[in-house]
Amino acid sequence: MKAGFRIPASPPQSFQKKNVKPSHVIKSLLFIADDGPLLVIVDGESRASLKKLEKLFGNVRMAKPAEVKAITGYAVGGVPPVGVPVRTVVDRHVLERDVVIGGGGRIDRLIRIKPGKIVEFQKAEVLDIAE
Repeated sequence: MKAGFRIPASPPQSFQKKNVKPSHVIKSLLFIADDGPLLVIVDGESRASLKKLEKLFGNVRMAKPAEVKAITGYAVGGVPPVGVPVRTVVDRHVLERDVVIGGGGRIDRLIRIKPGKIVEFQKAEVLDIAE
């Protein structure tokens, strides 16, 4: 795991310059389910499927920015895929990559990590949750 990887103001452009594919970038998204908060991790080419999440977890909605900060301690855009004490679900496609890049705790920081480490550190469930 390599923390502290700095990014310039425009992530998509910086990823292109470094030949980083969107499928290697992950999004850490916070949802609020009937049973509490849920950290959902999908790759940069996918969207979390609300329909699939509701089938698995009941009523689900995207967390509001203030809820993200209150629950995770991080602002939207900087939520890391690890170190967040919330039930975590990783889309199965994320595990097809050797290494992924995700939020590093701040909007201008990234973390490079093996997907298996996310599952291990978060005790995450691996499910089909992307569309």
